Amino acid sequence: MSLTCQTTDEMTLRDLHQHLPEKPLYSQGETGTASEIGWLLSPKPYGITQLQLDTLTRLGPCLHHFAQAIDLLYKTSLKEPEYHWVQRLLNGHKPEQLINFSQMKRFRNVLPLVIRPDLLVTEKGFTLCEIDAVPGGIGFTGALYQAYRALGFPLVGIEAGIPKAFLNMLLQLSPPSIERPSIAVIVSDEAADYREELAWLVGTIQGFYPEISLLHPREVTLERNQLGFIRPDNTFQQIHIIYRCFELFDLPNIPQIDLIQYAIKKGLVACTPPFKPHLEEKLQLALLHSPFLEEFWVKNLGEADFYFLKDIVPQTWVLDPAVLPPHAQVVPMLNLQGKILKDFSQLGTLTQKQRELVIKPSGFSLQSWGSRGVKVGHDLSQAYWQEALEEAFSEFDNIPHILQRFENTKVESYEYFNPTSGERIHSEGRTRLCPYYFVEENEPILAGILATTCPKDKKVIHGMRDGVMRPACLVQ
Repeated sequence: MSLTCQTTDEMTLRDLHQHLPEKPLYSQGETGTASEIGWLLSPKPYGITQLQLDTLTRLGPCLHHFAQAIDLLYKTSLKEPEYHWVQRLLNGHKPEQLINFSQMKRFRNVLPLVIRPDLLVTEKGFTLCEIDAVPGGIGFTGALYQAYRALGFPLVGIEAGIPKAFLNMLLQLSPPSIERPSIAVIVSDEAADYREELAWLVGTIQGFYPEISLLHPREVTLERNQLGFIRPDNTFQQIHIIYRCFELFDLPNIPQIDLIQYAIKKGLVACTPPFKPHLEEKLQLALLHSPFLEEFWVKNLGEADFYFLKDIVPQTWVLDPAVLPPHAQVVPMLNLQGKILKDFSQLGTLTQKQRELVIKPSGFSLQSWGSRGVKVGHDLSQAYWQEALEEAFSEFDNIPHILQRFENTKVESYEYFNPTSGERIHSEGRTRLCPYYFVEENEPILAGILATTCPKDKKVIHGMRDGVMRPACLVQ
């Protein structure tokens, strides 16, 4: 793989569209075209430095170790009184049936095979604001990589391409006795926005591995103690591997979920990501900063990985209305622009400058993904800030929220195509990087990077119509 990013001044929007799927990969309705993909396109990839690539290369294995450590911490909290507060925090608002299911011995050491952190690009380096355990974007990242590579850009990531890497990752879940396992990518109604990109991903894989299908949960059935679905020719097709594209909070709304869970429980199918809700909470970043857990982290992550992660993750707290439980004690001190707080009840008195903070629902909620429910403190009036705090406190027993320091992202120049005229437009914006790591044989591999650049006046960076999405390449 070439290691530098070449610019192509002659490339046009039409050139790029010729290598993109005809149908848009993000939900735009049935009449959409490739020119209405839901975001803007750039004439060149996002450039990262060698130092940034070194950080990203190190980050994948580090986050995999962190997932192992979180899983171990959760299991430890079920047994040892010293850590019971962790169990109460992670279990308190979840259905007992799901908790029991997640604790089955069959899943004891099972972890997600896709790791996708959200990294803000700041003047100081990367800031990791969250880790998505059920990430979208794999399909359209793969499609962007395919298009830009076809136009001659050498990109950072797996040379074979994201579709082949995604397939290889899933095939390792199959028992050796099954020569060509059947794979089902199951997408729920709640995750319907990602159906088109996953349809592209599955369709691309079918070109070299036909035994993969995109299914709605209602298509799943159980016959002769085999989980499967009815093919167009009216024959039954057994499923051996499931890639889950639905959130665990939505299980009561998913058709045939009892059959899917039965098949997983009985070992009839393998499923990733696993049904482990404690691995899907943003508040795990608050646990990383807990002084009460520092000894645990150092022991199970090693000093180097622990301090590397602690440095890249902004200070994060769990917004608990109770008076200073272990996980909510403000240590290190909650010092906000010179104002030192003794407990969270004082947050409502902060000035606009002092409240450079973000409130987010932690997980197990419709509001906890896709930037829903995110409140930026210095963007709110005093009244709305107080209202956001009261809402977070009142919902603690059902939807815990976290408080996180707001990190100012770096303003960079970028270029994009006018989607109508094709004209190149220069602007300034802020960028979030989403590296996708696929875990193979317990080793995370950097499959690709999706860069999202939004206008500089945006506080929260996510996929939006005036944002630019593109792959990443290495610059000298």
